[in-house]
Amino acid sequence: MFIKAARIFAVCCGLAVLIFSVLRDIHYDKEFPGDLRNRIVGARMIEDGHSPYFYKWRKGDGLRYYDPTNFDTVKPSACTSTPFIHHLLRPLADQPQAKISQYWLVLEYLILTAMTLFAFYHATTRGQKWAVLAIALLFLLTNAWKCQVSHGQTYLLIPAFATVLFACLRRRENIGWALLGGLAAACMMLIRPYAVLFFLPLLLHLRTFPRKWLLAFLIPGLLLTGWIITSRWEYSLWQDYARMLQEHLKIAQDLPHDIQYNEPDPHYPHWEGIDQAITRDAMAHTLSKVYSENGNIFVLYRLLLHRKLPVAALAVLSLGTILTLTTLFYRRNCTPRPGSTASDLTRMAIFGFCLYMIADLFSPIYRHQYYTVQWIFPLLLAGSIWSPRWRTWYIAMAAGLLLSIIHLPFLKMANTVGEYMILLALLAISGLSPENISRKSRQ
Repeated sequence: MFIKAARIFAVCCGLAVLIFSVLRDIHYDKEFPGDLRNRIVGARMIEDGHSPYFYKWRKGDGLRYYDPTNFDTVKPSACTSTPFIHHLLRPLADQPQAKISQYWLVLEYLILTAMTLFAFYHATTRGQKWAVLAIALLFLLTNAWKCQVSHGQTYLLIPAFATVLFACLRRRENIGWALLGGLAAACMMLIRPYAVLFFLPLLLHLRTFPRKWLLAFLIPGLLLTGWIITSRWEYSLWQDYARMLQEHLKIAQDLPHDIQYNEPDPHYPHWEGIDQAITRDAMAHTLSKVYSENGNIFVLYRLLLHRKLPVAALAVLSLGTILTLTTLFYRRNCTPRPGSTASDLTRMAIFGFCLYMIADLFSPIYRHQYYTVQWIFPLLLAGSIWSPRWRTWYIAMAAGLLLSIIHLPFLKMANTVGEYMILLALLAISGLSPENISRKSRQ
C-alpha cells in the first residue's frame, strides 16, 4: 500500500514539474530567444551566398539580416555556429522569427522526449526506468535547460545525435543502421569538431563490429568531408568560421583584438512577428529567472589563483587530462568480446561523452550555462544502467543535478560545482570507479 501511494505521489510530482516547465518555457519564448536569431540570420546569409561570420548590419539591409544582439564594437559577428548548423536550419530560415522560435521550442521538447523514451526502453529493470524518468524531469528544472530554451540555443542537437549514434551502435545486423549511425557521427563532428573524442573508448569495440558495417558507417562522413573540401564555397565558409573563432578567443582571453565602428541598432519596435513592448513586459514578469555561470577551467583558475592561464598551457592540460583518463580506461577495461553486454557499450558511450565534455570545459572561449545541456545524454544513459553497486556515485550525480537547479547567493558557483560533480560521477560509473576495478579483478 505504501509503495503504491509513493508511486502515485511520484507521478503527481512529475506531472507538476512537466506542466510548470512547459508553461515556463512558453513564457521564455515570449522573451525573445536571442541566440536563435543569429543562427537564423546565418542560415539566411549562407542561403543568399554570403558568409555570416564577420557581418554587421547596415542601413538598407532591411529585416532579413537584422539581429538586435549583433550591434557592438568587435569585428566578428554574433554567428558562432559552424556552417553545418546553419545548413540544418535552412528549412526554417525563411519563416518569420516569431514562428521559428515557436517551432524550435516544440522541437526541443520532442528531442528530449525521444531521448528519454529511448533510455527508458534501454533500461531493463523497474528501478532503472524510474531513474531515467527522474533524471529527465529534474533536468527540466536545471539552469542548463532553462538557458537552452530562453536563449534559443542549439546545443541540444549534440546529445540528440549522440543518442541516434548510440542506438545504431547497438544494431550491427543491418547496413542501414551503419549508414544512419555514420550520419549521426558526422553531424556531431560537423557541429563540434572535437566531438571526435567521443569515439576514443569505442575503439575497444572495433573488433566486435562486422567489417561491412564499419565500412558503411564511414561512408556518410567521407561524403560530407569530400563535399566540404571540394566545394570552394563550403570550404571558404569553414575558413571564415575558423578565423571567427580566433577573434572570439582573443576577446575571451583579453588579448589584443580589433575594434571597429558598426551601425547603431535601429531598435525596430515590430519585426517578423516580434513586438518589443511585449518582449520587455514578458522579461519583466518572467516565471523563473535564468542564471548562468562560466565553468571553464581557465575561469576557475583565475578565480582561485588570481592569475591568467595561458592558452597553450590550457591546451596541454586538456590533452594531458584526456590522454591520462583514456589510458586508465583502456587499462582497467578489458577488450570486450563479441558477446559483450549492452551495459559495456553504454559505459563506453558515457566515458566517451565525458572526454568530449572535458575538452569543452578546457575551451579558451567562455562557455555559458546552456553548454551544460549536453550532459543529458550521458545522464539518461547512466540512469538506464542504474545499479545499487554504484549507489554512492548515483547519489553524487543526483547532488550535482540538484546543484544545477538551485541558485543561492551564499553558495558561490553552485551550478559549476554541480557540473563537475556530474562529471566525476559519470567517470566513475563508466568504468573508472574502485567498484568497477575490483569487479574486473575478480572476474
